[in-house]
Amino acid sequence: MYAMDFALVGANIQNKLVEKEMTQQSLADALGISKQVMNKIIKGSKAINVNELARIADILNTSADELLTVGTEPATVDSLSFMGDVYDEVTRERINFIRSAIDEIHMLEDLLDD
Repeated sequence: MYAMDFALVGANIQNKLVEKEMTQQSLADALGISKQVMNKIIKGSKAINVNELARIADILNTSADELLTVGTEPATVDSLSFMGDVYDEVTRERINFIRSAIDEIHMLEDLLDD
């Protein structure tokens, strides 16, 4: 699903920010966007295009491929970390369904804001 992919790319960007000891604000400034838009990119609620991805990779001194690469471990959402690990496949599917619905709501809100 696209929204989940955007969230994974956002997580990769955030990891690079931490690695480079940069803030979301400094990356937003370098891109010429607001911190709010940068935060939406990191959360995966705003899609980024190839040009934006290339600029982000350049600023973070990494490759677009590295920002797009998704490991085999599922990404965890910090706000849901209190739930612990989910091992039951039915529960995992339900959580992913809810996450997908929330992601779609965020995308619709972004469309309405534009």
